[in-house]
Amino acid sequence: MLLFRLCLKNLKYNGSMDLKNKFCPKPFEYLDIHFVEGEFRCYVCCPTWLPVSVGDIGSKGLQKVWNGDLIKEIRKTMLDSSFLYCDKLLCPEIQSGTLHDKDYIYKSEYKDYLSYEDGHVPHGPKIVYFSEDRTCNLACPSCRKDYITLDDNLFDHLKGNRDKFLPDLMKDVESLNICSSGDPFSSRLYREFLFEFQGHVYPKLKINLNTNGVLLTSEVFQKMSGLHKNLSQIIISLDAAREDTYRIVRKGGDWPKLLNNIKALVKFRKQGLIDHLQLDFVVQDHNYREMPAFVELGKRLGVDKVYFQRISNWGTYAPEEFKQRDVLNPTHPLHKHFLDVCRHPLLRNPIVKRGNLSSFIPKAKREKVYDFLKSFKILRKVRKKVLEISR
Repeated sequence: MLLFRLCLKNLKYNGSMDLKNKFCPKPFEYLDIHFVEGEFRCYVCCPTWLPVSVGDIGSKGLQKVWNGDLIKEIRKTMLDSSFLYCDKLLCPEIQSGTLHDKDYIYKSEYKDYLSYEDGHVPHGPKIVYFSEDRTCNLACPSCRKDYITLDDNLFDHLKGNRDKFLPDLMKDVESLNICSSGDPFSSRLYREFLFEFQGHVYPKLKINLNTNGVLLTSEVFQKMSGLHKNLSQIIISLDAAREDTYRIVRKGGDWPKLLNNIKALVKFRKQGLIDHLQLDFVVQDHNYREMPAFVELGKRLGVDKVYFQRISNWGTYAPEEFKQRDVLNPTHPLHKHFLDVCRHPLLRNPIVKRGNLSSFIPKAKREKVYDFLKSFKILRKVRKKVLEISR
């Protein structure tokens, strides 16, 4: 039934990007772990973009999930470029045109993936997301209907089970992401992990943090000293450029405290303790007018990137209410005004990541020139040869 719904939804995909010969490596290296209805359900991409669970790692163990029948089928849809299980309207890689071309994949591990014709991958996941705990200090309407806090019994259950599959899971992991389900500093499960983590045990591991930023003070950052050498990027979700809007879309937040925390993180970024600092913005009817101002805010604060993405319905909205929120829908009464906002010059600034809004935000001239040059096969061949020589 889920696959049927996906097929119907994908019929709406306008096909403006040619997916023939395109490839996505995520199902060959990525595992996102959620706790749903008593199961540790695993996904091979963000569940919003590829909403199919490949199994319960808690009951089956890593090996049966990682090379099970369903995950192999999903991998085959990457190899044949059908992307059958993907939501093509929401996937930022498809919408931004950044999927890899099979003929010009230059990373050796991606070349290996193309040879796994039966979908079996001989190594474990390289990119892991911890998303089991939905505890958060905020109750953002786009994410949940109320505050969520993990009780002691459930904490013991989650930690006990994770400790069982963690050693096997971490054997090949290169990038660990915490967390896309709540806030890592509101969650006791993740907070303890981050404060107790000893980076010297995993010297090559990169850790990425997704947070609303309110609890990530300078003092909390210092408590994570054991992972500072492993810290790669911190992504902070704001969804607003002004305090009055922030109060609507980020229920329970503290705007002045958040801005102070970001300023402190920018200083740590300049000291080399953070590789990449990004601000995120989920576009909806409440905030779309502030998209240019959000770019200005990011530039003023001194972050690396600002990222826009389309609002999704995670079961928190009734269908009619979601239609009111989703200003990207062509039938929305404010859609034309949204398109006008997307044409603002600030949205073509290099600091902007368009994500799955790429079909709405026009490209800058420099990007058009690059795309034009990239279209020449001779340039592709030269690039391929240079990369081969540089290895």
